[in-house]
Order: sequence, then structure tokens, then C-alpha cells
Amino acid sequence: MNISPFKKLILIVSIILLSSGFIISQLQQFSQDSSLSDWNSGLSGFITSMKEQRDSNKPIALFFYTDWCPNCKKLREDILSSPEVRTLMAQWIPVKINPENGPLENQLSEEFGVFGYPTFIVLPGRNKKPVLIRKTSNISPAEFVKQCRQALAT
Repeated sequence: MNISPFKKLILIVSIILLSSGFIISQLQQFSQDSSLSDWNSGLSGFITSMKEQRDSNKPIALFFYTDWCPNCKKLREDILSSPEVRTLMAQWIPVKINPENGPLENQLSEEFGVFGYPTFIVLPGRNKKPVLIRKTSNISPAEFVKQCRQALAT
């Protein structure tokens, strides 16, 4: 079977475009993951964070998210990766938990009463109750930091 040069060119261009689309989506996923790469992750990250909090009395920030959630992605990109929030989280113990990564992560989300995504909870430490950060969309990083600091005062 002979393929005309024009059809070969169309085939090659199609393969290049499809490959480029795949590579771009993978790079976007990588940049999303790297923005919180220094956060503890999953149930094991939560357990490690609880031990660290016992020793340091630093607050824990829990970010419950899913990979398919557009609001989670927006929170990651616009708020959590901002310099203001990254500076705050450097003083705290941040943990990211995807309840869809396993039954134990899902059980943890249920224990914290997570009913939608994203959910951001502050654990102030030393016998203080968890505090839900209520507004995580359509706010500035400075407003988000303010809410997190107020959670410590409750």
C-alpha cells in the first residue's frame, strides 16, 4: 500500500500535535504537583505531621483535594503556590490528602467531615479543635493567609 507524500505529512503533523498535547498536559500536572512538593502527603504524611506537631506545637494545614476537581486546581495554582501562602506554610506543617488515593485516606477525610473539594482545615495543636477555612475561592492569597492566622486564634 502506497501512501502519498501529502498523507504522510498529514500523519506526521497529526502525531506531532497529539504528542505535543500529551506532553503539555504532563508538564501541567508536574508543575501542579511540584507546587506542593514540600508538603507531606497522604495518610503517612498526616501521621508524620501529627508526630511533628507533638514535638514542635506547630499548626497543621490539611488540604483535601481530588485530581479531577477544578476548584482544587485553582486553589493550588492561585493561592497555595503563592509566595504569601508558601511563607506561611514554611512555618506550619502542611499536608495534602487525596481521599481517592486509598481507603485510609478516604476514611481520614470522613473523620474530618470532608463533604466537598477543596477542603482546607487548620489543626492549631494542643487540644484545640480543627478549624475549617470556609472561603477558598475568589479570594487573594493575603485573604487566605488572614483566615489561616485567624484559625489559630479560635
